[in-house]
Amino acid sequence: MPGAAIGINLSLGYAGKVSRNGINKITARMVKSILDGNGAETMVAIPFGKAVVTNTDNTYSLFSASGVGVSAATYANFGGIAVSEVKQSMTYGFGPNVSSGQYEPNSPCDVLQTGTTTVFCTEGTPTANGLVYLVTVAGSVAAVGDFVATATPDSGTAVQVVNARWVSGKKDPSGITEIVLLTQANA
Repeated sequence: MPGAAIGINLSLGYAGKVSRNGINKITARMVKSILDGNGAETMVAIPFGKAVVTNTDNTYSLFSASGVGVSAATYANFGGIAVSEVKQSMTYGFGPNVSSGQYEPNSPCDVLQTGTTTVFCTEGTPTANGLVYLVTVAGSVAAVGDFVATATPDSGTAVQVVNARWVSGKKDPSGITEIVLLTQANA
């Protein structure tokens, strides 16, 4: 009787999922509703697995967000990675990020400050314990706030996330890989 295998490797899951137990520090703050230059409110959601900045008013914003009262998207303001925590009394918005969910403005957002989670690696090939970079100027492949495995993303600029490492170097076909934040940075 011939045998059959369903697959060789399993998917690494979805972006923004805490992937290993251990010492995980997750902090919740509200997602900032951004004002444009004319004082009109602009809604910017934070997708699970994306980098966030910590604003001076104790709120989070998407790392690439800009507007009145939003901290600049630099490593000096990197607050962590938005993670999906299960809360039964809350329904997560899906908007344009239908595949994995997001935190809507004016709602609480859970951000991993130390520990392990899954993220998209949009450029390069992660290696076990390899350096992690965060795009600060968009290129032709990676957008601002994307995690990449190369110091020189295609036509863009990236900075090293000094407190982070790729966990195993494995990257599934959808681009999901594991990242560990070893220490808290710029909480």
